[in-house]
Amino acid sequence: MKRPIRDLHSDRPTPPRFCDVIVEGDHIFLEKKSDKNKYEKIPWEDVVYQVEAAKAANQ
Repeated sequence: MKRPIRDLHSDRPTPPRFCDVIVEGDHIFLEKKSDKNKYEKIPWEDVVYQVEAAKAANQ
């Protein structure tokens, strides 16, 4: 399954898409278009790890 992640705080009628979330069974990825027909994909676990590390460093 692939679903868009949008900026829900946008004032636009259709909020702009930031990236897509891809769910493949138990695996979750974020996918962002980097260029025409080129995409970057990162595991959700990597995103969570880096956000938690940033939060810990900020305390």
